[in-house]
Amino acid sequence: MIDKIGVKMIIRELVAYRELKPGENEVAECAKLNSELYRKDARPKDPTMVLFYDPKDKAGCRREVMIPVDREVKGVDTKMMPEIKVAFLVFVGTANPIEYYYERLHEYIEEQGLKPGTEMCSVEAVYQPKEYGLSYGSFIDEDTSEHWKTEIMIPVEE
Repeated sequence: MIDKIGVKMIIRELVAYRELKPGENEVAECAKLNSELYRKDARPKDPTMVLFYDPKDKAGCRREVMIPVDREVKGVDTKMMPEIKVAFLVFVGTANPIEYYYERLHEYIEEQGLKPGTEMCSVEAVYQPKEYGLSYGSFIDEDTSEHWKTEIMIPVEE
């Protein structure tokens, strides 16, 4: 279900990041980076993000996992994300595949008379749910997918 759609400016923000190699799993690498930040007494903030420099379905798509942090962390790559104008769409749950939401966002961009920017292809951000419904023996919140929020952001220009 689409929760919000619009255009906004992403504010400058310090993020810990890790470039992914082809074949590396985004979820697993986000979890590893998050764990490393906690081990180094950093306090990562919501959301965890995946930045796509190329279209997701392109072979060899260049990607990074990113997690906002409040300070630089020794031994962890950090960078300041620039302020960027983006079209965004927030959806809740897993009723439709993410491609469905990308299509809706591209339609919205066109309706607004905008075009995708060139700095990067997209960013996907996942916000942790406020409530959890873990099954016995489960490590992920698989039973309450309706609580997960995902935001897709595509840089835009006039």
